[in-house]
Amino acid sequence: MSTATPTSPPPSLGKLFLRRSLIALALLVMMLVPMIVLLVITGQPAATYSAMGTIIGIVAVLAGGLRIGIITVIVAALLAPLAIVAGLSPLTGAALMAIMTLMVGRMSLFGLHKAVLLVPIFIAWPMIAPVPWLPLNALDRINELMAKHGMTLAGALDHMHHKAQSAAATAATPGPLKRIIGNALMEQRFDTQYLAWVLVVFLVGGLVPVLILPFALRKVHFPKPKMHPRSEALPYTITITVLTAVATYWFLDHPKQTAGAFMIATILVLTQVEGDVKWGLTIQRVLGTLAGVAGFIAVTSMIDATTFTEVVGLPFPVRMYAVGLVFGAAAIVAKFGKRQWIYYILIVPAAASLNAFTFKQAADLGEQRFVDNFVGAVLVIAAALITLGASRLVAKRGSATTPPDASPV
Repeated sequence: MSTATPTSPPPSLGKLFLRRSLIALALLVMMLVPMIVLLVITGQPAATYSAMGTIIGIVAVLAGGLRIGIITVIVAALLAPLAIVAGLSPLTGAALMAIMTLMVGRMSLFGLHKAVLLVPIFIAWPMIAPVPWLPLNALDRINELMAKHGMTLAGALDHMHHKAQSAAATAATPGPLKRIIGNALMEQRFDTQYLAWVLVVFLVGGLVPVLILPFALRKVHFPKPKMHPRSEALPYTITITVLTAVATYWFLDHPKQTAGAFMIATILVLTQVEGDVKWGLTIQRVLGTLAGVAGFIAVTSMIDATTFTEVVGLPFPVRMYAVGLVFGAAAIVAKFGKRQWIYYILIVPAAASLNAFTFKQAADLGEQRFVDNFVGAVLVIAAALITLGASRLVAKRGSATTPPDASPV
């Protein structure tokens, strides 16, 4: 006589929410601690790139294990300064994006593409719109413009650059301010100190989860990666490489559209190795983003100005960033649930607030995020339909040209 083994009851909703909230808090602490330390050491906003390195490390370890996590973090850190230099030209930027996505496609053969997927997504940010390395002898003036007028870093540098150009036009020789700001705007992409610090920032941020997560999750058993045949990996690789390379070229050729990484993220997240279209995920992503943008714009339209607080010598919109962190934590909690549209609604104000310097700029980023998500989703659907149609046509031709098996005599 067999007896049924008792099954433990599922956790209550309260315990589930508490567990997810603690996970979100732990992930935020893992991102914030190295970023704050690097901000104190460097006194430069580019230290915030460490949060991108941390997220890359977290996903790489969870999806591929310790070895893949270490390799991915090192590769991402080495690619970051290369991306800044490659971003000087749309052609070189598109070529580097193609190389990164070709590697993502190659890893899909071993089921490890999800472990490295965030590398081209986050490396696209310093390629398209790198955070300036501020000249210390012009820092006071930059701080004043940012704090009083709500300018971004790039806006303050651009304002000073134009002012220096006007002054130089009436003088016999160009003034030192023009050389300083000119270096900050263009030559910084060649500055060895700046590029080295970007590498270090990405590396330090990425190594934190690589060192912590394997120990913290040593009792957790993750499923083995699902390997994919060449017939699935090849069209997947072609799709993501072509779409992301073209998108990168477009955004580098149109420098005013600084949030092009949103479209690259949409392409890479929605494109499936199997060639199918995840209609539910696509619809939830587009509609959830639209709802998040509409709500965020409605809230920010009622806010007149952004207040700034000096942190490590730089003015930061601390309250706005706090709002972004709260929404980010809530988005992480929602990410573990089945209703992904909730996650996309919450991630819009989180991403917009944490990547902007004023509420107005955050609202603009939210609008651009929706446009990029929508266009990216359309491109992915079109590419998937073309791929499915081509594969079925090849299969039909193959079956038509293959002779039937001879029957035994």
